[in-house]
Amino acid sequence: MERRFRKAALWGATVAAVLAAVGPFSPAHGVPRPDPTSRPSPRGMLDAMRRDLGLSAVQVRTRLAQETDAHRAAATVRRTLSTPPAGMWFDRTTGKLVVAVTGAADAQRVRAAGAVPKTVPHSRAALTALMQQITRRAGDGVAGVTGWGVDERANGVVVRIDRTRHTPRTAAFEKTVRELGAQGKIPVTVERSNQTPRQQGGKVVGGERWMPGSEGICSIGFSVTGPGSFQGFLTAGHCTLTADQAAFGKDGSLMGTSNHGGGHSVNGREGDLGLVEVDQPGWTVSANVAGQGGAPVTVTGAQEGLAGMSLCHSGQSSGWHCGEITRVDQTVDYGNTVIEGLSFTNACSAPGDSGGSYVTQPNAPKALGVHSGGGAAHCGTFGGATLTIFQPIGEALEKWNLRLVTGSP
Repeated sequence: MERRFRKAALWGATVAAVLAAVGPFSPAHGVPRPDPTSRPSPRGMLDAMRRDLGLSAVQVRTRLAQETDAHRAAATVRRTLSTPPAGMWFDRTTGKLVVAVTGAADAQRVRAAGAVPKTVPHSRAALTALMQQITRRAGDGVAGVTGWGVDERANGVVVRIDRTRHTPRTAAFEKTVRELGAQGKIPVTVERSNQTPRQQGGKVVGGERWMPGSEGICSIGFSVTGPGSFQGFLTAGHCTLTADQAAFGKDGSLMGTSNHGGGHSVNGREGDLGLVEVDQPGWTVSANVAGQGGAPVTVTGAQEGLAGMSLCHSGQSSGWHCGEITRVDQTVDYGNTVIEGLSFTNACSAPGDSGGSYVTQPNAPKALGVHSGGGAAHCGTFGGATLTIFQPIGEALEKWNLRLVTGSP
């Protein structure tokens, strides 16, 4: 539980660790071997964003330029503010980063960084304190409650409830949360839907298939290197629960070992993190993620996701789809486990996408995280009730002292 709440105090250090955790590009020569003439194609990402976000080509390019500026502003804000802001998000209407602050001095610093300040009554510390209270009341989970988190745009908190599983205990929990919010005059939003989150269970290319022993099918997230000569890839923790399990590539050949030694899988409060070691002859790691039509997209680094930002997702079941980050730093109750610190998107997904890649910015794609779960996503529809959830990548890089394999766009 403490991991997520201490993040506020360590926010700057965490971002620095993510940005530092990048390594040199290693060409992939796994099985099957890629076409040596193939090139990463930002065009495929642009086309997918046009399709999934409902934008014209000009609008896509304009938005990406605005998001680049917003990310630069966010980095400056993180350096100049002494404490985390109450919230940060990209406003697609104005094309600007909005930063929620509680004082005039911080508002001035935000303007100097090129962002738009929004003065709010409740600090991040106050919102975090309320979240701690809610988490303690929830314990190991409440029937009908699928998660909760900070609502940055509303300067409050949000609780998500599955209306199909509503019970008296659900109603009692909702009443308690509203009372806790009222004590500090912090707004509480209750979102009701039938979208119950669930964990969706080759060559080392992000988004492609890998198989943990005989237990199912998952997707590769991102290639990494580690201490000594370690090479492997990140995926979802619920794909790597069994220690020292054989890991097979999309062609069925042995590629390595999942959760080597039993200390490389997390599926609980700390996150949904899994690590697979790639140690078989003929397999090496690469900086690529499978993009539109399988065309390679080269990852150039890691980045922290912001609400409102666009992104694209690659998974072995649903393929390549784009959308927006709708919420960050959320707690999700999957029914079998409660996980903190997850991000929500409206990019569709499907069972088997677990562990797959989330990237942003087609001209220099950055790794955002790995697929954790979703609701009854429909890949023919953008927005609406589509619910897809990812685990931010920084947690795993820091936890296991890993370096993201990167290349040039």
